[in-house]
Amino acid sequence: MKPIKLVCFILLFCALQVMSAQHTLKVLNFQADNGFQHESKKIALQMIEDLGETNHWQVVTSIDAAYITAKNLATFDVVVFNNNCGNKGPIFSTAQYLVLQNYIKNGGGFVGIHCAGAIWKEEVAFQEWYEKLIGTRLEKHPKVQQAKLLVEDSTQIATSHLPKEWFLTDEWHTFSYNPRKKVNVLLSLDEDSYSGTPKMQGDHPFTWYQYFDGGRSFFTSLGHTIDIYKNENYQKLIKGGILWASGQTEKELKLPVQKDLMVDLNPDEGITIEKGNRISSWKNSIQNNAVTAFNKQNKGRKIANSGMPRLKMNVPELNGHNSVVFHRQELVNNQEDAFDHLTQGSGYTWCAILSVYQQVPGKPGVNSFFGNLRNTNIDKKGSYEGFWAGLSDENLIWMGSRNTLAKGLWNKNSLHLISSEPLKTAKYYLVIGRMQAGKENSKMELFINSITPVAEGFFPVNNNGNPSKMVIGQERDATNHPGHESFDGEIARFLIYERPLSNNELQNTIEYLMKTYNIKK
Repeated sequence: MKPIKLVCFILLFCALQVMSAQHTLKVLNFQADNGFQHESKKIALQMIEDLGETNHWQVVTSIDAAYITAKNLATFDVVVFNNNCGNKGPIFSTAQYLVLQNYIKNGGGFVGIHCAGAIWKEEVAFQEWYEKLIGTRLEKHPKVQQAKLLVEDSTQIATSHLPKEWFLTDEWHTFSYNPRKKVNVLLSLDEDSYSGTPKMQGDHPFTWYQYFDGGRSFFTSLGHTIDIYKNENYQKLIKGGILWASGQTEKELKLPVQKDLMVDLNPDEGITIEKGNRISSWKNSIQNNAVTAFNKQNKGRKIANSGMPRLKMNVPELNGHNSVVFHRQELVNNQEDAFDHLTQGSGYTWCAILSVYQQVPGKPGVNSFFGNLRNTNIDKKGSYEGFWAGLSDENLIWMGSRNTLAKGLWNKNSLHLISSEPLKTAKYYLVIGRMQAGKENSKMELFINSITPVAEGFFPVNNNGNPSKMVIGQERDATNHPGHESFDGEIARFLIYERPLSNNELQNTIEYLMKTYNIKK
């Protein structure tokens, strides 16, 4: 082989290797229906196919509900319900709608366009779930005419290209109820800019997104006319919605430091809820790990299920992410010894995105949002071991650890690091604790929104420490006094690394979390 041909071969091989390493977005362009037949149906399908060709996506188009199988959906990043109406009869069988539900619950992406909001005739259980997936239900509209849309959020990829006021000719639906409290609104309709009824009393969301039931959902009511699918701004809106729903535009699932991450509690996924949005289980996002989930605990509670925290969805201050609201409640991980090594010498780093409420005074200064203390009761001294963090009654943030070498709440063998300034209520913070590795005295540091520690000290390690179960929203598996030493507030992300992150790793993690969750210094 001549040298020039060898070089070309190597370059081609490298290019193929890079291409194979990159993930090609795969989109299901779905239009099975049972209802009103839009003249724009054909061009709607063509628009998604054209977007796929332009952006190098793999697009599969189907107008047959039989295509909705677990095997098929497992291959797609996003399912687009593309202007398919269901106002005359059901589209899906029970098996098919269960497949769609499981796809979303397993982290799938969904985009609904126009008449996808008018799928009305499904089985009751699926109909209720589907309307929550969309955010509401399309109902009535005046005649097609021009109107003015207002961009409420220009930071999101789907709307970042749009002018603040966007004039379009389309069909202006009202909805069964206003979805604003449940979703993140991107575009709203100026009701003074068009004539006719019905209207929505001045607050008329028209395009939005949400994290829903483990997955992502983007919906726009735009898309009735043929011409709108030729509109470049509309094409970019749908492109952005597909990219957002796929998760490729955000890096929530791609933390800058992955090595030795043992716990990732993310309320955008892995949450099992019961009546009233009460959480019965919070699954660890890290796969193949002994720490599988944090579960409800009824033991020790006088009122059944009163220990379950509540899911708060689509928080605007958190860039639309979910959070978990604790009011003297806790979720317990049942892997008894999974965390022992962290205080036996390996060290650790934990990170929490949280907001505090006014604390309910209990044991002075002990309002813990996590911990795994064990009362060892050596020589009946009531000694403890494990690590934990919480708030004082005045909302000063603290972290600590105990090594069962001495009794007492805070002493030389029970390190207590505490901030000098209280956290403000109704504000979100990034709080981090780090303990260096070591078998003797290990340095511990507490951080708030910065790489500069607000408190630091040294902890005498007990190499034979044997802490209790890890609990979120409480200091330990304290069934004898549930809820009495836990905090009032919200947690929007909780991470535990089984080693101390380096300063460079910590800085990268801080920047990522603060940007992702809109944390302000």
